[in-house]
Amino acid sequence: MRNFIAALLLAVGIHAFGQAPTVVTPPAAAKAHLAQRYPKANVKEWKQGAKLYRAVFMLKGEKHTAVYTTEGTWVRTEHDISKNELPGAVARALKAGKYATWKIDDVEEHATPEHASLFKVHVETEKEKAELFFLPDGKLLKEEVKARKVKEKKDS
Repeated sequence: MRNFIAALLLAVGIHAFGQAPTVVTPPAAAKAHLAQRYPKANVKEWKQGAKLYRAVFMLKGEKHTAVYTTEGTWVRTEHDISKNELPGAVARALKAGKYATWKIDDVEEHATPEHASLFKVHVETEKEKAELFFLPDGKLLKEEVKARKVKEKKDS
């Protein structure tokens, strides 16, 4: 019985981990844009979703993600930054606004066709979470607030 279980586990392991990753072929326009906009990018992989392609790449030692439509039109490029890297005007606007007491969960810098630099700040309270989009001068462009899902407490 032990040999059977060992053989079964080996077969499952080979099947689960032995498959080659799916090769994604991005639109030619997306590949061309990425090469032109980020010539020193080291592309790690392309991912394909239902509506978007994502290129994950390294640039100056930082992980970035460029997002494209299925036609190859550039949507945005994003990368994580620390809250200490926010421009002073954005940090001041955040502290002076209605989200001043909310906890900062995550910060990203985005580049879009409309904005060379845009800061997406994820903030939260116990009951709500929000995504805030700031220009470098501290102007709040957009805010998306949602109720947080309540985590069920398990009896011990």
